[in-house]
Amino acid sequence: MKGLLVSLLLTGLCQAVKVYLHPSPDVPSRLSLNQAGAVLSRHLNLDRFEDITAYPGEQELIIGEGPKTGLLLTLSKEHAKDTIPSSLKSTFHLKSHPSRESLESLIPSYISRAHHVYSYVYEKHDQASTIEKSKRVLDAFSVPGKGSEEAIEQLYSLMNFVDGENLPTDRFGAFDLTHLEDLRHTFGKDSEQYRTAVQTVKVILDRLLERNDINLALVAVPSHAGKHHKRQQPPQSPLPPPLPHPAEPIDSISTCYSNADVCGNATNACSGHGQCVEATKAGKTCFVCACSATTDEKGRKEQWAGSACERKDVSGPFVLLAGTTVTLLLLVGGSIALLTAVGDQKLPSTLTGGVASNTH
Repeated sequence: MKGLLVSLLLTGLCQAVKVYLHPSPDVPSRLSLNQAGAVLSRHLNLDRFEDITAYPGEQELIIGEGPKTGLLLTLSKEHAKDTIPSSLKSTFHLKSHPSRESLESLIPSYISRAHHVYSYVYEKHDQASTIEKSKRVLDAFSVPGKGSEEAIEQLYSLMNFVDGENLPTDRFGAFDLTHLEDLRHTFGKDSEQYRTAVQTVKVILDRLLERNDINLALVAVPSHAGKHHKRQQPPQSPLPPPLPHPAEPIDSISTCYSNADVCGNATNACSGHGQCVEATKAGKTCFVCACSATTDEKGRKEQWAGSACERKDVSGPFVLLAGTTVTLLLLVGGSIALLTAVGDQKLPSTLTGGVASNTH
């Protein structure tokens, strides 16, 4: 099920989903579901969970590029024209049936994946340390509703994340800005509170476009697909659960980990049959298990395979056995063919001369 999770999530987002990527890759303006998942994941440095063959076009090998910040935003399509700068163009779009549940699963799923790639991942519980600092902002907005309060807290947390104070460059964050609809519903489209929030988002996006250390992915969806609608909508198709921790390898290459310690903990020190070594995958440096040979109690050498060196590698003995079997079959077949060709021909006298006649 390579790349199926993200593809299904994108399937249910909305009709005419638009995705804005910065910096923008060279991809077609209209993509299939698998292609959209591959492009979005690659842009956020999470393509190790995708089928790389689904990526449209040639993948460039990036050498010498330092760590970057991955940022995923969801925004209601109705707010896009007021918040997205004119310099940020739509990278691609797709059409699908609306599903509120799919939108709710998109951000948690990417956060789950990011834990295996980035050294720091923003979580909602991290918001607790910033809520007190945001009280002044909330008071200024005179926020009466919980939905509106969450919208302002999301904006404040986003600003702190983008500023990156005391945060590593190698960080990931995902923020749901569809809650701006709550502000518009509470105060009105022409209210100072709503216009201030919209202008804040626009200023943040303008600043992001000036930076080369952040990979931005913005998914614009209609407001009726957002969380703020309480009416239940039947899902169009069943969605798989979010990826478990740690994620299982999806492609043919072993799972890559951000550092040796994470690799050792996730693989139980490569099951005791190898060690974590530095490797390069899709132009990125990570750590994988390099399996080594061991000796059993009888002194026989054993080879190991798997992403965690968890299973015996029987390919070597199998090839040896198969080669021996084929050789024996060829010898037997050749012998039978030779005997058939000889048939009833008399043996040479040199072979029969020493045989005494037994007739009387």
